[in-house]
Amino acid sequence: MQVLGIKTDLIRPGDDLVASLEKAMSASGLALQDGDILVVSESTVATAEGRVVALQDVKAGPLAFSMAARYGKDPREMELILQESDEIMGGIPGVVLTLREGFLYPNAGIDSSNAPPGHVVLFPQDAQKSALDIKGRIGKGRKIAVIIGDSRTHPLRLGCVGVALACAGLEPVVDARGQKDLFGRELKITRKAVADNLVSAAQVIMGEGDEGIPAVIIRGSPVPVNESNSAIPTIAPQECMYIGALRSAPRPYTGGYDDLIEAARQAAKEAHAPYSGFSVGAALLTRNGRIYSAANIENAASGASICAERAALARAIASGEREFEAIAIAGNSVEPVSPCGICRQSLIEFGDEIIVIMANEKGDAVTATVAELLPKAFTDKCLR
Repeated sequence: MQVLGIKTDLIRPGDDLVASLEKAMSASGLALQDGDILVVSESTVATAEGRVVALQDVKAGPLAFSMAARYGKDPREMELILQESDEIMGGIPGVVLTLREGFLYPNAGIDSSNAPPGHVVLFPQDAQKSALDIKGRIGKGRKIAVIIGDSRTHPLRLGCVGVALACAGLEPVVDARGQKDLFGRELKITRKAVADNLVSAAQVIMGEGDEGIPAVIIRGSPVPVNESNSAIPTIAPQECMYIGALRSAPRPYTGGYDDLIEAARQAAKEAHAPYSGFSVGAALLTRNGRIYSAANIENAASGASICAERAALARAIASGEREFEAIAIAGNSVEPVSPCGICRQSLIEFGDEIIVIMANEKGDAVTATVAELLPKAFTDKCLR
């Protein structure tokens, strides 16, 4: 198998990527053949598509500032991470782990390397469409495949390996179940990440720095080229060996909502709890960065009491809010205080992915989504 690098001029926003690749191949005496697999770096595709953002043009919101302080990020970059990701999974100083379209990405795939100073490169808007477009234009009737690739790290391992974001013209994952191992035992779970493996091979030539090789031709690969346009398959987070083990709810709080917890603690000081002495505060964060806080209100007729969570929710709803990011709950309890069943039901009315941070007066905290706290909930979906 051969891996042939395509060295191009610097790709800039708005450039015709296919024309640039064809020019570079012609200058190097390269031409695509039937069976070839073209691997193109995602940052090159995104740059040509104009997905380069000047940080000075980004306005960071309150949530971005809070999370940027927690993870040691530029607030403007943190704002882009929030916009580009479906869920923040956690992180360490300098890196935020995100979930986007079923894939785990550091920093939502936003990259400052190989970007002009003061700029970052986002992921391609639609990597699968980009792969199909490149294949259609550059193939010119030849039987080829195209992969848009990136690099990633594995858990607890140093160094990067290749990962495919999208491909056209080959099956990205090959099911090896039913085959026999060397001792004749049937394989039960093995699936070969063919597209990822090909990108790893390409990364050896493409590099990560100033090599100037944004694409390679893989020739003589045992991977068959066909007319498949299958998207890269994903699995649900709860079925993933890593995420399933680490996301058992509730799980330790890893940061990002310190200000929200403090708002809940302050709200608890205003609790009306003359009967139980159990003071609880809740702070509800909206998608647009506003915080609504409240405390529990007890009543001599216990059925008239209202929990802090529902009091905060009522304040937000009365102000016209309907979309919520997270809620922090703090109480004068030994263990982190958890919302009652009615509060869980009230919260899930507005989204099953609302993050619930539960804290005690010592500062211990755990977190879960409201769906994890109320599995198989009765929602509007049940009424349709």
